[in-house]
Amino acid sequence: ETGAGINTGLGSSQPLPSDDEEKATMFELDSYLELLYDDLQAKIRGTGLILQLARNPDNLNELASNESMLSAVSRVFRDDWKKSIDLSTNIVYVFFCLSTFSQFHFIIAHYKVGSLCMQVVEHEIKRYDSLSEEVEKKKKRVKMDPDNVEIKKDAERSRKKLLTLVKKQETLLRVAFYLLLNIAEDTRVELKMRNKSLIPMLIKMLERNNEELLILVISFLKKLSIFAENKDDMEKLGIIKKLLRIVPSKNETLMNVTLRLLLNLSFDPGLRDLMVKEGYLPKYIALLSTYVCVTSVNSPTDIPLL
Repeated sequence: ETGAGINTGLGSSQPLPSDDEEKATMFELDSYLELLYDDLQAKIRGTGLILQLARNPDNLNELASNESMLSAVSRVFRDDWKKSIDLSTNIVYVFFCLSTFSQFHFIIAHYKVGSLCMQVVEHEIKRYDSLSEEVEKKKKRVKMDPDNVEIKKDAERSRKKLLTLVKKQETLLRVAFYLLLNIAEDTRVELKMRNKSLIPMLIKMLERNNEELLILVISFLKKLSIFAENKDDMEKLGIIKKLLRIVPSKNETLMNVTLRLLLNLSFDPGLRDLMVKEGYLPKYIALLSTYVCVTSVNSPTDIPLL
């Protein structure tokens, strides 16, 4: 199994069906595959049912040996991923479930799922940037003409559209990056990802606010940062400045993984100097003071000799 020790909340982001929803069974797999040859809504339903099956580890061996299912799902992914974020999320999630076990990584490679995931991420980043830019432009129009009701309504519609997009993107991005992290245990695969601009994509995610996504992205950056060329790319993309807003964080897991990444980066003298310049030192001291206070309260009065 791979990707151990990273809590990203993926288990709760795609809830299992409630009593009044359709429950998937392995006996009906062929009928779910038939849905993948129907219209878009049927494909979303079919992949959603296959995802239910994939989320049960007991089904993974059977699913992994079903070439018809793998071919059909990967074909729909290739052909239709731009048509629906829900469809993309279902399919990436199915392959993510397989990616959690190293023995299934050859399947991910065979169907070029990693490459498709990177295309999806790149596309979603562009969508977000485009809509964010539109929202900012409409905010300026409101400031220029504050009494115009129609302009205000239009700006509000765009704002709500952006919020909806962000919410939908978060699950897709988390599961896509987690899949990529799992298959990156092979350094050759990791190098291919780097050459396809993985690091700029990860750095871009540091602008997001979803803590589960941030934990995953920073964990991935920490893994990549042990290589000098990756660390240099991160420096050029302004990682020190981008991480500043996360330190400190009330989320203990997020704080922990961010400090570990900063520790890796601090071995570079230039990045160390940049940390001091950006004001990390007082933050580190404050964190140490908090830690000392907590441990002194919780520790026994008689400290044993080591």
